Amino acid sequence: MHMSHAQRAPVSRPHRPVSLRPTGQGCGSRTVVAPDTGPLEVLAGRRVLVLADVENLSFSAQKRLGFEIQYASLAERLAKLTTACTLHAFFSADGQRSEAQRAYFSERGWYVHDRPIEVIQTHAGEKNRANIDTLMLFQAGLLCSRSQANTVVLASGDGDLVCDLAGAIGRLPTPRAVVTLSLAGSTSWRLNARDNPHIAANLEIGHDCLRAIGRS
Repeated sequence: MHMSHAQRAPVSRPHRPVSLRPTGQGCGSRTVVAPDTGPLEVLAGRRVLVLADVENLSFSAQKRLGFEIQYASLAERLAKLTTACTLHAFFSADGQRSEAQRAYFSERGWYVHDRPIEVIQTHAGEKNRANIDTLMLFQAGLLCSRSQANTVVLASGDGDLVCDLAGAIGRLPTPRAVVTLSLAGSTSWRLNARDNPHIAANLEIGHDCLRAIGRS
């Protein structure tokens, strides 16, 4: 989808930093998932570009919380209060399984960006190379340059990836507010909006966008 370049303007941030509870390993407390995804008020009336690290989100939900993310519900929640919302899903491609994954996201309103899993030879033998960080970094610059969005939602709890993306977006000619979206118990402390100058607010995926594994 082609969009015209946004006009240059000072970055418009939510009225105050909204931070999540970035709990992680070794925190010593039980992970509690919020009932509702949010706080979505920080996206109200804004033009939003969503970049989702599907592998990080899905792994965190399944392996650490025992849930599957309902990406149709997530798309609906994210778009609900916005003026415009474009959603992009990034993941590694794995043969026939990837065809189903592409169809799944496309049918639920997401643009798909995948990278084929490579089998590489190392000193220890064959290894699967499946990392979409470079793809996300490249596409983020491309998508932002073509978008009229004034807010970018980075959906991942990966501290290195999100900090790199947020810093790069902050250096683009047209300033944009950066908001994170992640899961309780799987979010780097580095992403806390109260401490990170590149991040305007944090959103957390709630039970309204999750389904317990094994439930239909």
